[in-house]
Amino acid sequence: MLFAISLSMMAQSKLTPQALMSVERSKAKAIRQLARATVPQPEQRLTLVVKVGEKNAAATFRQMKAMGIEVKSKLGRQAVVSVPISRLDDLQRIEGISRIDTGHKGRLKTDVTREVSGVNLLNGPSLSAEATPYTGKDVVVALIDVGFDFQHPAFKDSEGRSRIKCVYRINDDGGHKFTVNDPEAGEYTFPGSVYDTPELIATLTNDGSDEYHGSHTAGIAAGSLSPQGFGGMAPEADIVLIPLLDDEVEGVETLEEYLEIAFGFAAAYAEQCGKPVVLNASMNSHGGPHDGTSTVTEMIGELSESLIPVFSAGNEGGFPIHLYQEFTANKQSVNTVLGGMMEDETGEYALTTVADVYGRTRQGNEVSLQLSVCTVSMMGKLNAQWTSEKVTATTGGDDVTYYVTSDDDATLANTFEGEIGLTATDNGDGTLSVGLHAEGGMKKLAVLRLTVSGSDGTAIDLWDDYVGFAGTQFLGLPGLVDGDSEMSAGDWTCTDRVVSVGAYCANTSLRSYDGSVEDTSVTEDEDEQPDVLNDIATFSSYGTSFNDITQPTITAPGVNIVSSWNSSVIMGEVAEGMQWMDGAYGAESGTSMAAPVVTGIVALWLQADPSLTLDDVKNVMSHSAVNDEFTAENTIRWGYGKINAAKGIEYI
Repeated sequence: MLFAISLSMMAQSKLTPQALMSVERSKAKAIRQLARATVPQPEQRLTLVVKVGEKNAAATFRQMKAMGIEVKSKLGRQAVVSVPISRLDDLQRIEGISRIDTGHKGRLKTDVTREVSGVNLLNGPSLSAEATPYTGKDVVVALIDVGFDFQHPAFKDSEGRSRIKCVYRINDDGGHKFTVNDPEAGEYTFPGSVYDTPELIATLTNDGSDEYHGSHTAGIAAGSLSPQGFGGMAPEADIVLIPLLDDEVEGVETLEEYLEIAFGFAAAYAEQCGKPVVLNASMNSHGGPHDGTSTVTEMIGELSESLIPVFSAGNEGGFPIHLYQEFTANKQSVNTVLGGMMEDETGEYALTTVADVYGRTRQGNEVSLQLSVCTVSMMGKLNAQWTSEKVTATTGGDDVTYYVTSDDDATLANTFEGEIGLTATDNGDGTLSVGLHAEGGMKKLAVLRLTVSGSDGTAIDLWDDYVGFAGTQFLGLPGLVDGDSEMSAGDWTCTDRVVSVGAYCANTSLRSYDGSVEDTSVTEDEDEQPDVLNDIATFSSYGTSFNDITQPTITAPGVNIVSSWNSSVIMGEVAEGMQWMDGAYGAESGTSMAAPVVTGIVALWLQADPSLTLDDVKNVMSHSAVNDEFTAENTIRWGYGKINAAKGIEYI
């Protein structure tokens, strides 16, 4: 087994940089487990996403099954599979497979809301006698998220019956198995089970997460109306919840491997339920080429054939998340700083650091990454305490992976406790990719310095999914380059087969469930930008991708949005005015909050015309969005403008 794990992999051009890193980390984990084991261990399996060619697809799936590879989910040309680690080379040799990727993990990115978006003109207690109510009835609102309180009153009707029609849980078998028969992959059963009867749903409490995000987004999209005016855009829609997972479960190691399975389930459910479906995913990622060719963007394209997908554009509009660099004969390398400062609760570390960098060249034949852990001197100089090997991608060259932990490197352990990995690949299309993952804690005041090098004429774009490329903004250190936010919209929404949502401010009062209220239009922190009523949220991501897709598609209220809260994460007392039937409500901000506003409004439009396609929905948006002096100032950040439910119904 140790020998099999240590084999050099062949035909690695099929593996994306993220898959390379995932494989390397899994191999290291397996070797450590085997070294400690006193009894024989079962072979470790990897959960990967494979792209299968249309030609002879059924034969390709038969080959995989003959190797002991299990199909977990399939959507279009891509399948989530469980692979014995010793068969990875064999998987790569299958001719019908063109790409092998890891699963992906996105970052989780209303009384006033209903009014400013025109929803109050379509449903609620203040309707005029001549108005035709639209409530989302006979439309399904599905959400992929984490932090659901399944018994919150926001998800029950006036008679106390749950409006949740289905919950897909990958981590237990307490419900019904969900099996599909695919003409190419054959019959396969999704991991876990579905809870799809009132009796089964009544047994659920929450998804076991210490998050509130899912309850909040679901309440915005489709929450029932409370006496205070809290409630969702589509208060009578059917609700389908697909909770993501943070913890390890059998068959699915992490949240990354679940997303693509969730996509497959959502599409299969939409095809079977007999009602129009709009799917909300308040998440996104920068771990991809931003040109519409990544695993997730292609799967979203397949989703759009069965339902209307609505995603957050991202919350990096005010952060240096993107870095573009051209190299010349006189300038063949640049340095920047990664990660953010944060005091550890235990006081053990001066800093905790997380960085996830993805880079792709526009042109050129060689590019390299190298990472150093540096302390900062009193004079503002960076002193390298440890430096990684350099990983280099070259046209026609082999894939390169470098992975190390502080357990294995004593010099690294002096300053940093955690893991660091770098990858470099030739994409086979004239471009090169590099990747970096660092996660852990600093043992003293130190930073991560990234050195990017390239041959004369090489041009590269890089994104960091976390704080970004801090450059000279960090303590004013010299000799470092800054990032920008010009391409801050996520990779997943770099496609015309999705509604990408940005956020604007329609409310400057931040109301907590404990009753406290904060005016966010003022701030005493000179580094913090105040909210401006009716203007774009400073965090709202935007940009034009390499396939000329401009984001966001449209904007919606996303600042200080009041919605339902997960009861399992409540700390302290809930104020009387911020609860309904023992369910708590509170405000939160983000494009995560703006996306479900759009999702719920699209459900109202689908009630008016169930035949609407994604293209139809975008057409309605383009003809009904509100534009004013704020949207005119910087049009790229607004898309079509501010969504308006009532004007959309008029246009339909």
